[in-house]
Amino acid sequence: MSAAPLVSVVIPCFNHAHYLRDSLGSVHAQDWPAIESIVVDDGSTDGTSAVARALGASVVVRQENRGLSAARNAGLEASHGEYILFLDADDRLLPDAVRSGVAALAGRAEAGCVARRCLIIDSAGDPVPSTPPAPVSDDLYADLLRINFVWTPGAVLFRRDTITSIGGFPEAYPAAADYAVLLTLARRGLLVFEARDAVWYRKHECNMSRDAMLMLDAALAVLEKERPNVGERHWRAFLDGQRRWREFYGEQLTMDLRREWRTSRRLRFLLTGAFFLCRRCPRQAARHFFRKFFRVVRALPSTEIEGRPRHLPVEPASQ
Repeated sequence: MSAAPLVSVVIPCFNHAHYLRDSLGSVHAQDWPAIESIVVDDGSTDGTSAVARALGASVVVRQENRGLSAARNAGLEASHGEYILFLDADDRLLPDAVRSGVAALAGRAEAGCVARRCLIIDSAGDPVPSTPPAPVSDDLYADLLRINFVWTPGAVLFRRDTITSIGGFPEAYPAAADYAVLLTLARRGLLVFEARDAVWYRKHECNMSRDAMLMLDAALAVLEKERPNVGERHWRAFLDGQRRWREFYGEQLTMDLRREWRTSRRLRFLLTGAFFLCRRCPRQAARHFFRKFFRVVRALPSTEIEGRPRHLPVEPASQ
């Protein structure tokens, strides 16, 4: 009987040492006999390296702060597994995430990675009801162009030679580097999807995804980089993806601006956010402006001008 292939789990960590007990614990609890856990301390100031060693990480890599993509790539370079999984420090794996991923790829020799589904937990680790998006067709590239249905790279198990063949994670836009990787592999027919839960994705106040401006810039940059590879068959999906990203993060930024106006009213954030919204999401900006405008108009007192009330709708012209 052949030995089980080694699986490397890379955990990039920047000042999230307090989550490592959960994330590393979920790696050590996997029902797979051959696993190495690699924590990449990306210039943390909270004792990440010491915590990782105390919790039994197989390898701890310490580097100056270079960002999420560089940390993942450093972990990839330090790994030895035939398969590799990139788990964010604040997430945790389901107990069979590795075994099910290896099984999925073992049955598909043509596949370079398998993506699965996420479950959501809050900052305390308690489950949150959610319905993660899923592909709606057999064309995973078209579906990914429209929306990133893989919320976190922890839901994906890669063959080592597949992720190394594309140079790992692009460092130009780390906030959406996993999206770029998945698009590349889907376009090459190397991505498969399995409707199985694999990871708990933690939502908290420090999530990078809460920065609407950062995330939208990164997602649109990834799509722009992908543009030369999009043929006529996928052009509509590409345009739909641009629109959806703008709508999603445009709405999130609008909510952030409203919240800021009602609370701290930091002028720099308000001006920067408003300018960004107008530049990147003109439709959302216009919709928000007119909603606000008509809300203000409706609140104005009605007065008589030349015997006619103000703010009444103009009567339609007679036919």
